[in-house]
Amino acid sequence: MDMTYGREDHKTDVLVVGGGIGGLAAAVSIKELAPELDVMIVEKQTAGYSGKANKGGGVLQYFDLTRIKPEDFVAYHAANIGCFLGDQDLMKTYVSMNNHMLDKLVEWGARLPKRADGGYDVVPTGPMTAMIGVDLDITLKIRQTAEKMGVKVLDKVTVSDLLTANGRIAGAVGYSILDGKFYTFNAKAVVLATGSQNYRIGPMWSSGRGDGIAAAYRAGAEMRNAEFGNFAQLVKVRSHHEVVFGENYMYNKNDVHITKNFRTHPEPDISSTAVAEWYKQISADLGPIILKEEKAPGGGIYGIWDRPYGQTFWRLNEESGAAIDVDAEVCPMLIGEQSPLKVGHDMMTTIPGLYAVGDVSYCGSAAPGAVPAPPARNRGSGILNAVFAGIMCSQSAVDTAKGIGMPDVDEAQIEACAERVYAPLKRKSGASSKDVIRLVQKAIGPVEQSVYMSAHRIDTALKYVEKAKELAKELAADDFHELLSCHEAEAMVLCAEMQFRAARLRRESRGWFLREDYPEMDNENWLKWIIVKKHGDEMVFVTEDVPYEKWPIRPL
Repeated sequence: MDMTYGREDHKTDVLVVGGGIGGLAAAVSIKELAPELDVMIVEKQTAGYSGKANKGGGVLQYFDLTRIKPEDFVAYHAANIGCFLGDQDLMKTYVSMNNHMLDKLVEWGARLPKRADGGYDVVPTGPMTAMIGVDLDITLKIRQTAEKMGVKVLDKVTVSDLLTANGRIAGAVGYSILDGKFYTFNAKAVVLATGSQNYRIGPMWSSGRGDGIAAAYRAGAEMRNAEFGNFAQLVKVRSHHEVVFGENYMYNKNDVHITKNFRTHPEPDISSTAVAEWYKQISADLGPIILKEEKAPGGGIYGIWDRPYGQTFWRLNEESGAAIDVDAEVCPMLIGEQSPLKVGHDMMTTIPGLYAVGDVSYCGSAAPGAVPAPPARNRGSGILNAVFAGIMCSQSAVDTAKGIGMPDVDEAQIEACAERVYAPLKRKSGASSKDVIRLVQKAIGPVEQSVYMSAHRIDTALKYVEKAKELAKELAADDFHELLSCHEAEAMVLCAEMQFRAARLRRESRGWFLREDYPEMDNENWLKWIIVKKHGDEMVFVTEDVPYEKWPIRPL
C-alpha cells in the first residue's frame, strides 16, 4: 500500500464521526452511561464549530407536557404533517422526552433563557407547540463538556469509508485535510453524525455534504425515504436571506394575495404547496412575487431572547440584507435536507454496530413521515432531533461496545479504501469537483424538478445526474482540500441519484412530496416506504409496507 502521506492507526470502543450537535450529544450520553469506555470524535473541520446548530435561528421545539399529551401531538402530526408515513411510536417518544432533553442541554452547558420563576422562556407557535431560544455557542459548550468527561477529539480528519468484518461494523478510515495522512479507526461501535445532503445551494445549510450517507451506502447500509430530500425555503432574491413564515404574505405583480390559492388555514411552517404556487405564478407571467412584510406581525425571533453569542451575527445578517432587499421579491431556494440512513428506535442502522444520529438519519428513522429533515414543518425540531437521536443511541452503543471484543480489520479492505481515497490526487488531469457539483445543482436546484415534480421533469433532472456520474469517474485533485471536495461531489451525485430515482417511483403526492402528474395521496398503493440499497454495483429499490395497523392513528 502506497502510504505517501503517512499512516496513523487508532483503536477506540466507540467512534463518533462528526462533531456537530448530534455527534456531541451521542458522545456525552455514552460517557454518562459508561465513563470507562473510550470514546473518540473525528471531525473533518472543527468539532463545536461544525454542523448547522450554530448557524441558524437557534430555536428548540417546546411541548408543555402539563397541558398536552404526547399522543395528541402524534395524532395531529400523523394527519397533517407526516401524512401517515411516520413512525408514531418514535414520534411519541420524542415528544415525551422534550423537557428531559432541554434539561440535559442546560446540564451540558447550553444557554437557554429562563423566566423569573425558573421556567423556560417559551414563545407559542401553534395550538400544541412553542419555541425556546438557544444561543449559538451550544456546540462549543457541549464540546467542552465532552472533553471534560474524557472524550477524545480529532479535528481536521475526514472519515471517507467504513470498515466491516463478518457482517458488522469494524471501524472506519479517513485522511487529514491538512497533510493527507491516512487514518484507520478500529472500533466496536461507530456513530455516524455527519449531517444531511444539502447540495451546497443554501449557504447556511451548505455544511451538509452527504459524505456519511455515501460511506454508509458503500458499506451496505439501507436507506429509507431518500425521496424526501427536497426541502425549500422562501428567500429574498437579492440577499438570499431566509424568510420564515413569509409564505403567508405573498403577492403577485397584480397585487393579488396568492397565499389563499394554496392555504385555507394556519399551518406550522412552509409547505411544498407554497413552492408550487410560486412556480405557477411565475409560469403564468404573474411574477415577481413580493413579500409584503408590513402585513406580517412585527418583530422576529432573533431579538426575543438574550443570546449574546448569536446576537451580533443576527444583527449583521439583517443589516447586510436591509440595504439591498428594497422590493422584498422572494423565490424558493432549494435547501435539500436529505437524511435517508435507515435506523431503528435505537438508531442502529442495518449494519450491526453502526448507528446514525441527527440529520444523517432523520427521514431514515421514519419519525417525521412525509417531510424532509428539520425544520420538517416543525420549527425547532432540528437541534432537538439530533439531541434525541444521540440520547436514543447511547444505551445500545454502550451495550455493543461492552458486549464484544475489538473486531478484526481487513488490511485488504483498508488498502482498497486508501486506493479509492487518493485516486483523484494520482490523476494528472481530469474533471474538477466544481464541474460535477454544478451539474448536480442543475438537476436539483430548479424547484419544478425537485419540489413540484412530474415524470418529465424528474427525467430531465436525472439526465444531469447521469452526466455528473460519468464526469465523477475522472475527478482530479491537486491538494487535500480539493480531494475532500472531490469526495463530497461524489456523495452529491450518489444522493441525487437515489433521491430522483425514488421520487420517480413514488407516484402520488403526500406531505412535502408533491407531483403535478399524481396530485392525490394514494393510500391504497403508496402507504409504503421506499428502501434503497447497494447490490453489487447496482442501486436497488424495494418497498416496505408502513405497519400502520399497529399504531393508533390510521388513514381513513
